Amino acid sequence: MRHPRMVGEMLHVLSDVVRTHFFLPRPALLDPVLTSNEDILRLEGFSGCCGVYARVDLPSSAFDGERQGRGTTNVDFNVDMRNALLRLRDDEDVAFAVGAEEVVLSRGADRTVEKKVKLPLRWIKGFSEVQAYQPRLELKMEVSAAEALRFVRTLPQASRPKMPSYAASVGRSIRLSQRPQKGAVPILGTHRVKVVEPLLLRAQSLKVWADDSSGASAWEVCYPQGSFFLMISPEVYRGFSGEGQVLSALARPPSELVIAKVRASLKWQSQLDTGLLAPALGLDVDEVTGALAVLGARGLAGFDANARQYFHRELPFDLAKVEEMQPRLGAARQLVEAGKIRPLGGVGTFAVQGTGTEHHVRLSEDQDVCTCPWFSKHQGQRGPCKHILAASLVCNGADGHDA
Repeated sequence: MRHPRMVGEMLHVLSDVVRTHFFLPRPALLDPVLTSNEDILRLEGFSGCCGVYARVDLPSSAFDGERQGRGTTNVDFNVDMRNALLRLRDDEDVAFAVGAEEVVLSRGADRTVEKKVKLPLRWIKGFSEVQAYQPRLELKMEVSAAEALRFVRTLPQASRPKMPSYAASVGRSIRLSQRPQKGAVPILGTHRVKVVEPLLLRAQSLKVWADDSSGASAWEVCYPQGSFFLMISPEVYRGFSGEGQVLSALARPPSELVIAKVRASLKWQSQLDTGLLAPALGLDVDEVTGALAVLGARGLAGFDANARQYFHRELPFDLAKVEEMQPRLGAARQLVEAGKIRPLGGVGTFAVQGTGTEHHVRLSEDQDVCTCPWFSKHQGQRGPCKHILAASLVCNGADGHDA
């Protein structure tokens, strides 16, 4: 490592995130996922409540020497590893070796070894959902690390705020406001953002991203060599694993032939440029993008908001459990198979039988809508309802098994 202290601090904060339940105290999960791509090492993890996603990106310039292999694994970061990370100093020789079955941190004669563990099923679902959010993130503001530190230190530690606060750009700084304003980023659960505070002392800048349609936001601590990306769910009690944002992509997938072509092109790329992939595969860009969204739901791709591109990684993912993890999609398929959906007069309009009533669905490029109580309550912020999914399956000419 060229900057052991920087890397140690980022990995320790990542470990803090995966050990923490930001909503209700529960037993901790400890295992980040590590992916070695062609020119970058990524470590990802979720908080125990699945409402906070964190990723450390370490480019080749953060290391001396070349990486010899590519792949994905996941290990526990237990107390010994956490303590070892905190002891790292820049004047020491430190090596970080990632293998298929273990991770080894070497500091002089000291070696700390962590073994591969089984990935929690809830995390797999959370990874699927996060990939649906990240392409929608927009960069809202960027400030120096010093200004970011001043802002983060003003954030309250309250764990269950009832009303959102707002991060607003004021000149070259960020201020916390209790009122919404143009360009401001809503925060529910400011204590979730405060976890980046220790990193800002030696960082270069902070980028703030947001998805206006859902209220999710991301906070990226940038270094000259590497970054720490923190994404928080729209509300403290909402874990990414239960959001349902990925369902639209699963209900309207490209053909399995297209998905198979794109999957065959995955070779541990750190960036998957759809503009280059499409002509190389004889596909259009929308087909490649749609295929990558489905592959992301299957654990075969992640998304880098900064690069605006997917990257290849392979989670230990049982494809047979896709339907099991998405009960709404399964319910939509049952509606289609039972013949409980019929087209109405307008383009993209359907009637779907509910319990003792009939719901009307309208599909459009702007927003799909349904007359059911569930959609009226959430307005698409928790993903599509089963009636919209059923209509999407019919329009796509599929029964949902391609998902």
